[in-house]
Amino acid sequence: MPDRPERRGLALTAAASLVPFLALALWARFETPAVWEADLLVAAAAREGLTGDALRALTTLGELVLWALIALVLTTVAVLAGRAWAGLLVALSVASDLVAFVVKLLVERSRPEGALVEVLFGTESFAFPSGHVVRATALMAVVAWLVTPHRWRLPVAVGAGAVAGLVMGYSRVALGQHWPTDALGGLLLGIGWFAGTAWFAGNRAIARRMA
Repeated sequence: MPDRPERRGLALTAAASLVPFLALALWARFETPAVWEADLLVAAAAREGLTGDALRALTTLGELVLWALIALVLTTVAVLAGRAWAGLLVALSVASDLVAFVVKLLVERSRPEGALVEVLFGTESFAFPSGHVVRATALMAVVAWLVTPHRWRLPVAVGAGAVAGLVMGYSRVALGQHWPTDALGGLLLGIGWFAGTAWFAGNRAIARRMA
């Protein structure tokens, strides 16, 4: 359970992530993707061969069904091990996908032309933020938080979540599914969601109920 200074750090981390995320969401809502985003999309495009196969395998890990299954297994293991608070945190990370979905509907940003998801599901499959990046960031941050010694766990969790988000974000951009700022928005939302839910779950009243 986080102590008072750690909860303050979580609150600051959440604010430092969610404030720029909201600003980026407003920009994505009212502005078209910048020229530099299109240039990055072309420069990062995955080539055929081993690299492309690796990126496709990586992005498969972020698919909703597989990701939810992984979270369910981790939650179950935590609860059976008597760590109900840890199970609650992992379970709350699943809700980040719902938040990302609502933001997508509000922002209504189109995906890059020819994106496979848009081909399959139509133009209502919006781009901002990247759900794959949100999932990877939030879950990896929670896992790192739970397995790292207390003294270092906040910076380690933020770092692990950021690395997971950057790697997943690169795969999504390289495969032409998202604009670079979609990936950045997903990373910010994932970190903010982790920090906010860890702060919330550290509330004393909730802790007593979980105990």
